Amino acid sequence: MDHYHGKPAATHALYTDAEAFFRQATYPTEGLRMLLTDVLSRLAGDNSAPALHRLETAFGGGKTHALIALTHLGFRGRELASVTPGMIDPGLLPVPGEVTVVGIAGDEIPVHKPHGTDLIPYTIWGELAYQVGGESLYRQVETDATAPDAPDRRFFERVLEGRKVIIMLDELAQYAARLEAARPHGSEQLAAFLLALHGYARTHAGVAVVLTLASQTDAFARQTGRLVELISTVRGEDVTEDTALGMAQQAVQGIRSAVARDAVTVVPVQAAEIPRVLALRLFDRIDQQGARDTANAYMDMYGKSAAALPDHARREDFRQTMEAHYPFHPTFIDFLTRKLASIETFQGTRGVLRVLSLAVRSLWSRQQVPMLHTCHLDLRDARTVNEILGRTGGGDLLPVLNTDVGGADSARLTAGQSQAQLADQKNPHPAGFPLFEYT
Repeated sequence: MDHYHGKPAATHALYTDAEAFFRQATYPTEGLRMLLTDVLSRLAGDNSAPALHRLETAFGGGKTHALIALTHLGFRGRELASVTPGMIDPGLLPVPGEVTVVGIAGDEIPVHKPHGTDLIPYTIWGELAYQVGGESLYRQVETDATAPDAPDRRFFERVLEGRKVIIMLDELAQYAARLEAARPHGSEQLAAFLLALHGYARTHAGVAVVLTLASQTDAFARQTGRLVELISTVRGEDVTEDTALGMAQQAVQGIRSAVARDAVTVVPVQAAEIPRVLALRLFDRIDQQGARDTANAYMDMYGKSAAALPDHARREDFRQTMEAHYPFHPTFIDFLTRKLASIETFQGTRGVLRVLSLAVRSLWSRQQVPMLHTCHLDLRDARTVNEILGRTGGGDLLPVLNTDVGGADSARLTAGQSQAQLADQKNPHPAGFPLFEYT
C-alpha cells in the first residue's frame, strides 16, 4: 500500500471551505475546466462564450461538484486564484462581491402559494428576483413574480439589467413534473420562462445560466421513489409510480426542447476520469511509478493465464487502463459505478466514496494488496455490509453472506465460521490470502 502515499485524505468541510474544496476535492477534468472558463468568460464580457449550459446528471457527471465550484468562484473570485491553477485562467476570476450567485433547487421550491405571511417565492421567476435583489426587488416585480404565466422581457430587464449574475437551476425535471401536477400547462410556462431567460442572457454578456436536466433515458431512472413522493405531496393524494413517471416524462418534453435549442451540454466528469476523481478524495497522492509497476506486474500475470481470462485482459490497452485506475482495479470501479450506483437508494458518488473509504480503511490496518478489487470489500464489517446490502434493499442476502461467505454474524453459526472460511482453513493459500472467501 506504500504506493498510495501516507493516509486517506481529510474530508472536513470540503464543500463549505472553498480552499479545501479546490485543493483536496476537485480534480480539474476537461468538462469542469470548460464550464468554468465559459461561465466566467461570459461574466467578464465575452459575448462569444455560450450563455446557457446543461449539465448531464448520470453517475460521475459531477453535477453537484460543478455547481459548488461555480458558487465559490462567483462569490470569492480572485481570492481563490492560488487554489485553482490549471482549472481557470486567473484573469477571468471576478472581483469578490461583483457577481450575484443564484441557486434554485427545483425539487424544493414551492409550486403553491405557501400559507402564512412570510415572503416565500413560489414561482421559479419569483425566486430568481428574490435571490438577486431580496425583498425590495421582489416587491417591485411582485405582479410578475406571483403570476402563473412566464414573465416577458421587461421582467428580466428589471431583475438582471446592469448586473453580473450566475443563474444555476438544479433538478429542472423534478420541478417541471411538480409544476404540471400543481396546475395544467405549468410545465409549458416553465419552458416559456427558460426560452425568455436564455433570450435575454444571449444578448447580455454579464449573465450566465447553468441548468441540470438529465437525458431522456436518465431523467428519472434513479429517482422514481422521490418523484412519487414529490408529486403525491403536490397533488395531496397518493399516485402510483406509473402515473408519476408518465406525468413527469410528459412535463419534461417541452423543457428539453426549449433547452436543446441553445444549450451547450457538459459532462463535468467523463467515465475515464472517474478513478482519478475518486482517488483525489481518498488519498494525498498517487505514486505514478508505482501505478506503472503494478500494471506491468498484472499484465505479466495475465499473460501466463491468458486462456482463462476475457479478451480485454490480454490487450495492451488494458495495461494503460489499470495504470489510470490505480490503486483501484478497473473491475472494481465498474462494479461500483455501473451496478451499485445505478440503484436509487445508493446515492451515487457519495455512496461509492463511502464504500471505497471503508475498503481502504480496512486494508490499511490489516493487509497489503497490489490493487483494490471488489473482493477486498470487508463483508465482516457491519458498516460495509450496511452500505452495500442495507442501502440497496439486499437484506435478504444476509443469511447467504453469513453462512456461505463470511459476515459480521458468521461467528454465531454452529461451526463458528462460514463455509468459505472453513474451506480457507482446510486449503490455505501460501501467502495467507482467504481466496475462498474472496471468491
